[in-house]
Amino acid sequence: MTNPPPEPNQTPSGENTPPPPMPPQPGYSHMPPPPPGMPTGPVPTNNYRLSRPRTGIWRTLGVVIFIGVIGINLLFLLAAFGGAGILAGGQQDPHGVTEYSRSKGSNGKIAVIKIDGVIMEGGGGGLFGGGAVDPVAMAKDGLKRAAADKDVHAVILEVNSPGGGVTASDFIHHAILEFKQETNKPIVVYMKDLAASGGYYVSAPADWIVANETTLTGSIGVIIQGFNFHGTLTEVVKGQEATIKAGDNKTMGSMFADPESDEYKEGRALLQELVDEMHTHFKKIVKDGRGERLAQDWESYADGRIMSARQALKIGFIDEVGYFENAKAKAEQLAGVENAAVVEYGRDMSLGALLGLSAEDVKPKLEEHISKEVQAQLRLYPGRPMAIWTP
Repeated sequence: MTNPPPEPNQTPSGENTPPPPMPPQPGYSHMPPPPPGMPTGPVPTNNYRLSRPRTGIWRTLGVVIFIGVIGINLLFLLAAFGGAGILAGGQQDPHGVTEYSRSKGSNGKIAVIKIDGVIMEGGGGGLFGGGAVDPVAMAKDGLKRAAADKDVHAVILEVNSPGGGVTASDFIHHAILEFKQETNKPIVVYMKDLAASGGYYVSAPADWIVANETTLTGSIGVIIQGFNFHGTLTEVVKGQEATIKAGDNKTMGSMFADPESDEYKEGRALLQELVDEMHTHFKKIVKDGRGERLAQDWESYADGRIMSARQALKIGFIDEVGYFENAKAKAEQLAGVENAAVVEYGRDMSLGALLGLSAEDVKPKLEEHISKEVQAQLRLYPGRPMAIWTP
């Protein structure tokens, strides 16, 4: 009897033999058999690469922003705690006044000082004040620099202002008088779009006034603006005034007072006396500055009205209708020079200047300074005497 054929995994003697190795399959590697008890089967090979997430750009951007924030904070701290001399240009001028050339010349200089915007001391300047320069400080610092510079023969004030606070305007007026007395250098005013109320107040003491053909000027008057909400609170909001005061007229001009009450009328009369007194002083400023050049009936035009350059010329409020070239020619004539260079005074545009700070004034009070700048932009000046034209 013949033996049956052996099984595929058996030897002819009937012993089991391990299966032949599997040929390597595409995409798989031939690995040794796993230990007993471990699953068998083909093991995939690593024929692909794990891609790294593309975060390099965002990581770089984040680092740049982080460094920028730190840098800005360091600059603010430097400005507040001792960086004044560097940040405000203090090495050139104690108040950061710089000199820019307008036109060349061979015989000394004519200095131009701008008086722009609302005339308020400490307001309107700096990064948080709209980018404008404090006109009171600019005028005073500019006049000091012009007085100290022996090459400056005359000053031109470029006025472009609706006016502002009576006291702020008076500060500039006083600085002009001091400059003239100490230096004997002539001052010429060149009026641009607007030189009204306080803008004219600071122009009156000049040796010569030139106004552009389209200039509006005059408005010689004083105003105290206010509001009265009596009735609104009681009828609409149902509110009641709860003011506690010592002194019968402590709340004169209050926006909550009954306009028909005797107290309100008395307070209004007292405020009117103050305004009339300041108006009289304003007219004295005009008379002292213009003198015999004024028309005989000039006071009848000093009633707060606005006027054109031609009208102002007839009354004697200005001397000439023209352009900047006319103002320069007159400045040279009064100073006795020819072909003078024209330079303009401005503020250093460093960080300290952008913050409205100067080398002498930068102290650890940056927060207080910012607060005042913001308040200056938001207030409506109620109850404050103003030499300003408000159409």
